[in-house]
Amino acid sequence: MAQELNVQQAREILRLRWRHPGAEVRVHHKPWGVIVEVRSSGHAVELKRFDWTGAVMRDRQVAFAA
Repeated sequence: MAQELNVQQAREILRLRWRHPGAEVRVHHKPWGVIVEVRSSGHAVELKRFDWTGAVMRDRQVAFAA
């Protein structure tokens, strides 16, 4: 059975495009869902995880390395 994003998840992707106009959006398929990566100037600027159960998991801030 093919998996699809729900309406809320599709809206989140649209918001990513609005927040980062001109940035590249990459989708990485995983067995549990997809990871959507927004890249600008060669760097990842935002990540979102979309679970096939309908969950939207926001990225968490990572502390700087010492």
